[in-house]
Amino acid sequence: MELIIQKAVELGAYEIIPVSMKNCVVKLDAKKAENKVRRWQEIAKSAAKQSKRSLIPEIRTPLTYRQAVEAARELDAVLVPYENERGMAATKEAVERLKAGQSIGIFIGPEGGFAPEEIELAKSEDMQLISLGKRILRTETAGLATLAVLAYHLETLN
Repeated sequence: MELIIQKAVELGAYEIIPVSMKNCVVKLDAKKAENKVRRWQEIAKSAAKQSKRSLIPEIRTPLTYRQAVEAARELDAVLVPYENERGMAATKEAVERLKAGQSIGIFIGPEGGFAPEEIELAKSEDMQLISLGKRILRTETAGLATLAVLAYHLETLN
């Protein structure tokens, strides 16, 4: 998680919200989560300084998947890279619809992958399932790959 936060900040993430999902390997109780969030916030601060960002992204307290989906309703767009989604054409279309200044959420699955009911909830909320290619990526790679694609697309619009 520390690497994910560091690199996500460098790639322009505005906020990072850890989410507890059905297939998560690591489970945090409230006390552990509080300590982790403090540590993660320091990592975000350091990464922002290193990458010359004036904004230090907020690392939020972990949410349940359902809470995260509810919070995502406030966003302009939500992308869900999903290992069973096929077709880069749909991914390209989804990314090309995004505009600079929009609030964009990315839901990255846990180490054990999304549970079927989590994907069904994402679909029912009109979240955009996308593919990141033929390979199944690790959690930390999927998030960073998605951020890199978004950074490229959004920064070329300016």
